[in-house]
Amino acid sequence: MKDHCFVWKDRKCHLFAPLGKVGASWEDAGSEETAEHMVSDDLIHWRHLGTAVAASRRDGCFDKTMGGIAPHVIEHDHVYYMFYSGWSFPSKRSATTPFNNTGYTMSIGLATSRDLIRWEKPAEFARNGLGVSGTDQCVVRDDSRSRWLMYVCGSGTGVSQSKDLLHWSSAGTALSEANMSGLECAGNPAESPFVMKHPRSGKWILILNGGYSVSDDPLTFPHLTPYSFKAGWHAPANAKASGLWGDGTNCQSDDDGAGFAHEIVEFSGQWYMTGVVGRDGRFKLKFTPIEWTADSLRLAR
Repeated sequence: MKDHCFVWKDRKCHLFAPLGKVGASWEDAGSEETAEHMVSDDLIHWRHLGTAVAASRRDGCFDKTMGGIAPHVIEHDHVYYMFYSGWSFPSKRSATTPFNNTGYTMSIGLATSRDLIRWEKPAEFARNGLGVSGTDQCVVRDDSRSRWLMYVCGSGTGVSQSKDLLHWSSAGTALSEANMSGLECAGNPAESPFVMKHPRSGKWILILNGGYSVSDDPLTFPHLTPYSFKAGWHAPANAKASGLWGDGTNCQSDDDGAGFAHEIVEFSGQWYMTGVVGRDGRFKLKFTPIEWTADSLRLAR
């Protein structure tokens, strides 16, 4: 499991996330190609309801094969919108083919549902997606401007805007690569953006793997501030990286940290930063209790 999201419906928590076999990664055929649907009453015991959205398997479509679907679900006017990262590779790793990402395509896709169970991909966006370039998307409402904002991982954190959740236009770069420098976090520091309003200050807060940024303007964020606690991932100690993700030699997120690919959720009066911990091919979901300061966040005391 990696990039995930939560939706609350009828007092139950619905979790959508990509899954794969132990020892496999997004480079392997059959891994991280679907958004799987789980449900829980207490965030501890989960029931798997099945596959919500899957790779299209259709030639010429942006989501033919997929790799790192990173589902993000919101509700608006009694309709659930799932934004997902669509990929298409010449081939993924299998017993007969190597992983080949030469000339790969990528776009943000959309599926909709009225009950979180039955999902449909609108025909208008089935071939090319929404036309937003990037991955690991997060969509939030900006009521002050009557618009929706979508943040994506790319060269920095890109942001697009929409009035109807269907048609999007670029609004620039919310956080530049230069403003992500100096952090102790491996990989692309722009991965897995999560944006929300800070519960105490009312400002916008951008959460990334290695740190956070707070701003009055949702289109422009200052330099990241490192977390005051352990988060993110690093190369495993005493192991030479194979380059074949899934064998546990390429990425480690310590079990005593908050992990990476964060979401922020509230349950029974307690706030949590979620993230995945473990090694590549064996990631698992963790809930880390946090609390809000006047303009930041820290581990719950």
